[in-house]
Amino acid sequence: MERLPLRRFRDDRGGELLDLPRAPLPDPDTPAPVRFLPTWEALLLVHARRTEVLPESYRPLVFNTRTPHSMSTFLVDGMVPGTWRHEGGCIRWESFEPLLRVAGRKLEDEAKRLAAFHAE
Repeated sequence: MERLPLRRFRDDRGGELLDLPRAPLPDPDTPAPVRFLPTWEALLLVHARRTEVLPESYRPLVFNTRTPHSMSTFLVDGMVPGTWRHEGGCIRWESFEPLLRVAGRKLEDEAKRLAAFHAE
């Protein structure tokens, strides 16, 4: 890795981040899209706690001691605020706390796309 011509950054904890040289970076104010994550999602299963993505208070709602995998979750603004399941041809999502209406509309739109994907 040291010999590769990579851009090197530091995160807020001093960890090294790597990127391709001259790769475009998004504007820092670019909103993160809503996304549905599956079980076994690496973002949640890594060895280090990712409290920037999954608040510690939600961890017991996503993981339980009887199964090693996570519940299927979704992201709003890069954070996990709830879980989802595919049921009866539809994506049913539940948030841990109330969401802004605009986030709910975006989730519904993304849920329709995901349900269509499952139907194919």
